[in-house]
Amino acid sequence: MSKTEKARNISKVKAKAQKRPKRLPQYTDEKGRDYFFDNAKFLLILFVVVTHSISPMKTDHESARCLWFLFNSFHMPCFVFISGYFSKGYINKDGSPKMQRLFTNILYYLFAQFFMTVFEATVLQDNSVTFSGMIARPGLWYLMCMTIWLLVLPYVVRIKPPIVIVAAFVMGLLVGYDKNAGGFLSLCRVINHFPMFMIGYYFKKEWLFRFRNIWTQLLSVVVIALVPVFAYFNKDIIAQRLLESSYNYKNSYFKIFKEPPVMWINRLLFYVLAIVLCAAFLTLVPRVKTFFTRFGARTLQVYVIQAFIYPCEKKFLWYKLPFFESYGVPKMMVIATAVTFILSLKIFEYPFIGIAKIKLNPLLKKEHQKK
Repeated sequence: MSKTEKARNISKVKAKAQKRPKRLPQYTDEKGRDYFFDNAKFLLILFVVVTHSISPMKTDHESARCLWFLFNSFHMPCFVFISGYFSKGYINKDGSPKMQRLFTNILYYLFAQFFMTVFEATVLQDNSVTFSGMIARPGLWYLMCMTIWLLVLPYVVRIKPPIVIVAAFVMGLLVGYDKNAGGFLSLCRVINHFPMFMIGYYFKKEWLFRFRNIWTQLLSVVVIALVPVFAYFNKDIIAQRLLESSYNYKNSYFKIFKEPPVMWINRLLFYVLAIVLCAAFLTLVPRVKTFFTRFGARTLQVYVIQAFIYPCEKKFLWYKLPFFESYGVPKMMVIATAVTFILSLKIFEYPFIGIAKIKLNPLLKKEHQKK
């Protein structure tokens, strides 16, 4: 082949390459569902399951304690943040709430609460358990909090955003002084996590992607990696109950800022840590479709069903089996990861689809006809 012919072929290849349109990365599916948030939700529910699985091991395993501190510092605050983000469509244009969504959320909570109570009373043989709609069973508090946030949201959004966010943080700092704040209506968690909910509500994802690049991602990796290192060398100053957001200041057993006038600083430090880690995590979440993206739409079923597994681990002490004597924490994390994928399967979604099909409007019409 002559040099002239080679040059012609090269020019033809270049011409075809120029005509061929560049394939842009896809960030949403054909229905407009955002891959980024589905990826984030699945990873967060994975962290929830892993955290619950290694929680009983943290007194005997230093690695479990450090990882528990890392995940508990941001997985639920970030989940609440995303819940706030997706609550934008809850308010209609006329300012009225979409009652069906609130109704469905209440049904999710009541059904889960009922079956969880029955499960603990029969299978786990806990005679002290009684059904209560006002005190959420362990692991189900998020559903109750979400219900309350949806109830107050139509009134809160009438106030200017800066005032709402500042007031939410102030309430979060002050509620710890209330000795009665605790399990009833999950009020402690409702108020403590409310700032993240409202930040998510007002958040625009463009703000995150504007600063997302290789350097911020590298910085995020460093920040996240430093947290368990900090936990390892500072275990004497970490108040674990603070991370659970369900205890008042008196019962949190603070190691620093122990005097009442400055106890609120502990909560403030938690807010700072949670926000930094949430930002770092979201900076690293893939924007394109991955092998686990489709499971991000089914995090609710994982959250509810895993709540039944967690007390079983504490009851039957699975983590003390001979299988976990060596490399117990990594083995438990692998099992928790497998459980997360299994619970994300379509078959476990059907009960929740059935509950969501219960419509509020027919019930209101029947009540109106009776009157």
